[in-house]
Amino acid sequence: MSRSVLHVDIAAFPIAVERVIEARLRGRPVVLAPPGSARAPVLAASSEAAREGVRAGMPLPLALRHCPGVVVLHPNEPLYRRATGALLSLLGGYSPLVEPAAPGQTVVDLTGTARLFGAAQDAAARIRAEIETRLRLKPTVGLATSKLVSRVAARLIRPDGLCDVFPGSEAPFLAPLPVGLLPAARGGTRERLSDLSVARVADLLRFSPAQLAVAFGTQGERLRCQALGIDASPVRPPETAPAIVEEATLAEDTNEDAALLRALFALSERAGARLRRLGARARRLRVTLRHSDAVVAHREERLEPPIAADLLLFAAARAIGERARARRVRVRWIELRCLEIARQPRQLTLFGPEAFDGAAAGEAAAGGGPPWRAGAAETLAEAVDRIRGRFGAAAIVAGRMFAERLGARPGAGRPGAGARSMS
Repeated sequence: MSRSVLHVDIAAFPIAVERVIEARLRGRPVVLAPPGSARAPVLAASSEAAREGVRAGMPLPLALRHCPGVVVLHPNEPLYRRATGALLSLLGGYSPLVEPAAPGQTVVDLTGTARLFGAAQDAAARIRAEIETRLRLKPTVGLATSKLVSRVAARLIRPDGLCDVFPGSEAPFLAPLPVGLLPAARGGTRERLSDLSVARVADLLRFSPAQLAVAFGTQGERLRCQALGIDASPVRPPETAPAIVEEATLAEDTNEDAALLRALFALSERAGARLRRLGARARRLRVTLRHSDAVVAHREERLEPPIAADLLLFAAARAIGERARARRVRVRWIELRCLEIARQPRQLTLFGPEAFDGAAAGEAAAGGGPPWRAGAAETLAEAVDRIRGRFGAAAIVAGRMFAERLGARPGAGRPGAGARSMS
């Protein structure tokens, strides 16, 4: 039995959600950009703005020159999370296999649901109509035998419609399309394809497997399979285990170590505080980066023993983040995800908080300083929690964060009179 994979795509998802709340935004050019920077990058652009030449990743001043009447919105992450939850809840009524692929993009495996909802084509049309009626969002829907082909089908018919690719017609469907639509044809591979004058998927299939192996190495076979529409990857539902997620959109796309580490440290502080409030520790840590060209990279690592202290989380996240930064493209968005949350009492050490645990401590201080002791790091984090709980979050601030708060003003390296610094 062939698979039936549905890809639901809501173009410019944050803007589409904002338009449900604010009717005045409908039909007008709208862009989404982070506040606090004169050269903030455009995070999303409506179809009206795109027709004027505005693209995601473009500096906001340039976007305003292309489209002077554009409405600029700032991200409202809680609103987008609620909208995503409502969308996933609706789709979960049709299949237990629902995978959020990206904001506004969701994959649903409808294989074997014909007895409940009829043929996959009918279920797809019903899902699309229900999203429009209940959520007041306009999706494009692609239906195919694989995640790859359904995603391409949904992207082709933006901003509205349903595209059904029949089983066995995947290769003819992809053949006339730009080769850049294939996931494997990105990054450095795209430049190599351009050197070989490969513009369409059909041009790629003119090469034999041996020739592709010579030109692209192990990537050649992956390119060939994708050009033929072959994709056996399963639809994976999000993890059901509890997780603590903290994310940040940078004011400006950057590759500067100092700015990225400040953002990662702030995420580690917030995640650590939430873990300690739950009386829990993280057994696994994942760092996800989204670059200016929308390419996402993530790495994760198992933590032994589990940790909840800010400095230890930051030490682990910093090492994981370095592995995730395999590209020179600037970073736009960072996510820190604490997984396999273990609620357990703190294990007291025989010699108090000074006991050293080399496996858990790692190197928390920047610049290769001495490793933090695990017991001392937890005691310090709990003390900071008590101070902030009594005097407010700004009562004690890490020295790393003062560079961002005080900027380049004279004396920016010194804490202000009302706070304490912890480097």
